[in-house]
Amino acid sequence: MGGASGRDYTWSNRDSEAPPTLKIRADGSANVGAASVRRSDTAARPHSCDLRLNRLSDSPATFFVTKSLLPKKPALDASAREIIISALEFAVRENRIYLRAFVVMPDHWHALFALREPWTLPKFMHAIMSFVAGKTSAVLKFQGTSWQDGFYDTRVKTPKQLAFIVNYIEQNPVAKGLIEQPEEWHASSAKRKDLIAEPWPWLLR
Repeated sequence: MGGASGRDYTWSNRDSEAPPTLKIRADGSANVGAASVRRSDTAARPHSCDLRLNRLSDSPATFFVTKSLLPKKPALDASAREIIISALEFAVRENRIYLRAFVVMPDHWHALFALREPWTLPKFMHAIMSFVAGKTSAVLKFQGTSWQDGFYDTRVKTPKQLAFIVNYIEQNPVAKGLIEQPEEWHASSAKRKDLIAEPWPWLLR
């Protein structure tokens, strides 16, 4: 999902849950702008048109994934956030993924991970969200929201991208004014270092 070799490509979208606009050049350098993420090489369209719903296969790779509530409401309380963390922890313990960073915010979550064989991205996201949706459906229904059907994903190809995204994820609660230091947010890899694979096992160009 990026530009062809030798081209720049852009991650951007207009939803506030997505990362800053990040233009990654072919040499791995980054030009960071204001707010959000959309899959590369697509024109600006309503967010539902840009969700990754049908990816069929993925070779071993590192992905940055965003899953959001729709409509966006701060409905994920501490208990709901713990459900998502437990799902990510299960995936790590069961050797489904290597996890590098994550954060669960009141209305979305981000994760940076590498799939382990034989998992593909759609299969993994279906498995984790089947569990999470079942456990959070009551509280979300009460709040008048639900999980967005699809998810945003970006394939991470360089160490520079990886470092930028780790910092973005762990700084998310600070940027939103919820805390002062990343490790103060319990639903984050800044706090849950026990779930993190480091050094990163996949070689990035």
